[in-house]
Amino acid sequence: MTRKTSLVSVLALAATVLAVGAALILAFRSSQAEEGGPILQYPPEPPAPTIGPNPTIPANLATGPQFVADFASADSLTVWQSVELDFVLPEDRANWVIDNGRLRQDFAGELRNSSLAQVTLLAPTTFTDGVVRVSFYDEFNGIAGVVARYQGELGYEASYYLLRLLKREYEATPKYVLERVVDGVATPLATVEGPGFAPRQWHVIELEMRGNTLTARLDGKLLMQANDAQPLPAGQVGVYTRAIGGMLFDDFIVSP
Repeated sequence: MTRKTSLVSVLALAATVLAVGAALILAFRSSQAEEGGPILQYPPEPPAPTIGPNPTIPANLATGPQFVADFASADSLTVWQSVELDFVLPEDRANWVIDNGRLRQDFAGELRNSSLAQVTLLAPTTFTDGVVRVSFYDEFNGIAGVVARYQGELGYEASYYLLRLLKREYEATPKYVLERVVDGVATPLATVEGPGFAPRQWHVIELEMRGNTLTARLDGKLLMQANDAQPLPAGQVGVYTRAIGGMLFDDFIVSP
């Protein structure tokens, strides 16, 4: 009888301890809820990098250009032509927007999905000889470039020159390619293996064309040069990327 009474006492004591513990936990949580404090504390997310000022335009390009676009106003895109260089369905066409005075590639379709489709935004000017220059800033896209002497109704059947650059983090090589596209079929004219451009900082692409000679520069330094035995005729010029989003362009200039 004594042993049974002791067991009952121990069980009663244990139940009391559990009840008190539960009450303390509930009171602690209620106190935090009343004070508005979170139960779990997470470290703050790092702020997004600030986009710095655009590169300075050289004096010889700032005066007397054939065409210039600084994307300062919201209606800057009304005269530009968006073209997919790969076949896509109409509902998956690329979006382009003006964001804080800069041109932004804004994904694809109404749902703003990322797409690997190659896209170009063509300026309302034709081009034979001269220099195409544009600043770009890569947030998370990784592919930038310019198109020149573009001719064609459908991008995947068009003819043009393309200077394409990849960021350094991509494993794909070569990082820099200058190619001639005829009726949608690309032929490399010159390539450079690396190292690729650095993301989240401004860069400047230049493509100079004089007859059958094409010269590419990145940030003012010679990147590559090529000769085309059958140069393409005059055509439109524009910026190039993929519809992944996260690519900014500014200060687009075409000069003689």
